[in-house]
Amino acid sequence: MADSNPAAQTDADAKPTPERRRSAIVDAVLEDGTLRIEGLADSLGVSAATIYRDVQILEDSGLLTLSKGELRPRASSTAELPPRMRRIRSRIEKGALAQAAARLVSAGNAVIIDDSSTALPMVPELAKVNPLTVITNSMPVARSLAASKNTELVLIGGRYYPWAEAFYGSLGTGFVKNLRADLCFMSDAAVWYDGVYNPTDYVTDMKRTMLEQSFHRVLMIDNSKFARRAWQKTTSLTTFETILVDDGATEQQLDMLAASGAEVTVVPVPGR
Repeated sequence: MADSNPAAQTDADAKPTPERRRSAIVDAVLEDGTLRIEGLADSLGVSAATIYRDVQILEDSGLLTLSKGELRPRASSTAELPPRMRRIRSRIEKGALAQAAARLVSAGNAVIIDDSSTALPMVPELAKVNPLTVITNSMPVARSLAASKNTELVLIGGRYYPWAEAFYGSLGTGFVKNLRADLCFMSDAAVWYDGVYNPTDYVTDMKRTMLEQSFHRVLMIDNSKFARRAWQKTTSLTTFETILVDDGATEQQLDMLAASGAEVTVVPVPGR
């Protein structure tokens, strides 16, 4: 017999998916620095055994480390979050940034969009711009725009990497070098005072090439990027003409961005 208790049904419906739960674990550890397994189990409403299974996956991905029941972020991450988890993290902030970014696009533009989860929420707004050419290496972006009558879609080829749902490699970068875009919208895994960083070499190669082949370069970053680390510098902050950042960034972080000489726009986040 089905459970007729509305409260029980609500609780079941509210249970987070494994991807959302693991994303919450990463966010909590990045914010607090050190967390115990028991505390996470209580706050997420699941068993310690479930948390241990999640942590094993996050450890294997190179995102966190577990020692004596305590979770810590990797000092220098060599791995990026899977796309589904990246899309869940800071979703409200990314949505606000995407709205602000889409306002920079005009009819007739050719724009490059990277495979970042920050740029993906722009797609519904871009589909309204007529005409528009969108160049991307991202399968989720391409799938979302494939049916748009207003959009000329150019999919960058190369080697497909399922973990990123995107194309990379010399075939792709060689293709991009024959293009010229009005705008490039991108994000990256981590931001520091001298630039943006990523843990994967073929990802940095693609991002650099996209930036080089664009007249106006826009960096989109939510405030969680300041807490992340990655070992490879993609490019300097001075590369960008425009930087969009959510209003959760500190004054020190905003000063760091402003020192690049870019136009820094602080984007308000609804409900904050």
